[in-house]
Amino acid sequence: MTTRAELRFDIRKDRDSTREIFETTTGRRVLISGEPCRDLPLDSAYTLAAYMSSASMVFVVEILH
Repeated sequence: MTTRAELRFDIRKDRDSTREIFETTTGRRVLISGEPCRDLPLDSAYTLAAYMSSASMVFVVEILH
């Protein structure tokens, strides 16, 4: 299991009650198919970031910015 300290992707607050997903190594917001992963409810953002950080995920750098 991945701990929060090992996450490649994490969440941060972007508005009053929503979160965005960012890459921890660069600090850049994640884009999927050109759309930013933002305005997400906390539980959805946490789940998606944890899934993206799992060891089985492989990403194309040009798609995730």
